[in-house]
Amino acid sequence: MLNFLKFFILLLVIFIVSCADNKKIPISGADVTSDSNQEGNNDASDGSEISVSDNMDSRDKTKEEVLVEELVEVGDRVFFDYDKSRFKNEGVETLKRQARFLLKNKELTVRIEGHCDQRGTREYNLALGERRAYSVKNFLVSLGVEESRISVISYGKERPQSLNDDEDSWAQNRTAITVIN
Repeated sequence: MLNFLKFFILLLVIFIVSCADNKKIPISGADVTSDSNQEGNNDASDGSEISVSDNMDSRDKTKEEVLVEELVEVGDRVFFDYDKSRFKNEGVETLKRQARFLLKNKELTVRIEGHCDQRGTREYNLALGERRAYSVKNFLVSLGVEESRISVISYGKERPQSLNDDEDSWAQNRTAITVIN
């Protein structure tokens, strides 16, 4: 046991000493820039600015990625009470924003995914998830979105958003999520 402890301490010392070296470590997958006037000095204590970017600004994203981000921003899901297929009142504003988004982007088709919490049988939850998805679809159609642009699927309790076994988690799983096809 004592030899193991000595070996561990030796490894720790070697690690600390190697970290103290000011060797440059190449970073791939990102652009690293420094606003320093001194060449070869990467010490940020000289007042220089170091920035790292992931090489993905908005002009590098595909149109699909931008649209998905916009949908998530307007709200891609509404929630339901236990054993109900009528979405909560807070969902009305979310669905109005979704409808405006879809009316602005007339070329998009979407899928409404109905989800349930883990309680109940598989068959019952599949039917409940379908009713939930159809309630969202019908509301979007009532706001002017073409019915043919919206498909519906129920996952019941098969794809939970949260795996925990408590009321807050179950509430997160009782949802209908709008997804761009």
